[in-house]
Amino acid sequence: MVASLDYISPLISGIIVALTSWFPIGSGGYAVSRLLEAVAPVYGDYLVPSYMGVIFAVLFYFKDLIGPDTQKALVGRFSSTIKYFVYAAIFTVLVGYPLARGLGGSLGPRTSDLVNAVIGAGLVVVGVIYWKHLRAPLEDVEERVREDEEDTTLIDALISGVAQGVALIGGISNVGLVLLGLSSTGINIKKALELTFVVAPIYLTMKLLFMGGGSPELPVSLLFTAFVASFITSILTMRALLKAAEALGRETFLVLFGSVSIIVCLMGVII
Repeated sequence: MVASLDYISPLISGIIVALTSWFPIGSGGYAVSRLLEAVAPVYGDYLVPSYMGVIFAVLFYFKDLIGPDTQKALVGRFSSTIKYFVYAAIFTVLVGYPLARGLGGSLGPRTSDLVNAVIGAGLVVVGVIYWKHLRAPLEDVEERVREDEEDTTLIDALISGVAQGVALIGGISNVGLVLLGLSSTGINIKKALELTFVVAPIYLTMKLLFMGGGSPELPVSLLFTAFVASFITSILTMRALLKAAEALGRETFLVLFGSVSIIVCLMGVII
């Protein structure tokens, strides 16, 4: 018999895992781990369904983008988005698998927070560069191969794949690292966010492969609660971030988004 209060832990776990998946903080950092331990001590049992909720949220949210392109790919017509996804997946596996096997878990929670803070600082710096109307670090390289600001290129896939592979080392935020790389190319910020979100399931799938599953004795209703909480939170968070990027503009969004990881790192120091 499952009591009503038993649903609190999977509900909170799903929400927090989803939020940390879409902000540049990572769920393996010290501050987030302490928060999860405080509000949901058995959160580890719900990580798998929570991450599955995040993965399915991406597939559902971007179904109109992925679906038609996938159908075209079946008849040999590959769009730039499908090419980006495939190449990013290849680079993620090529870089991430050996790193996860050899160095997975080598970063402690506090170190992960520090690395994410550095990534956040990088996002802030890129935002300031755009605010001062300077050229981003990789903008010159991208202009040679990008015909339109909305296009995706092999360089975008390489950046995303390598960034996600490196993020598999520990509690490094894949979203923060991928967005840092893509935003450095001069791409439209909303497009950069979309590309960051679209390839996240590749990273999360590999993350699940290298982590233990939840307790097999847990009731299905509790696991499903974590899945649904993560799914809904992910949908709302992705929608909010994309609208914020469009409303705030590239410069302001990057500064605010990057500041989140710096604040979380400082919270970990205080705690």
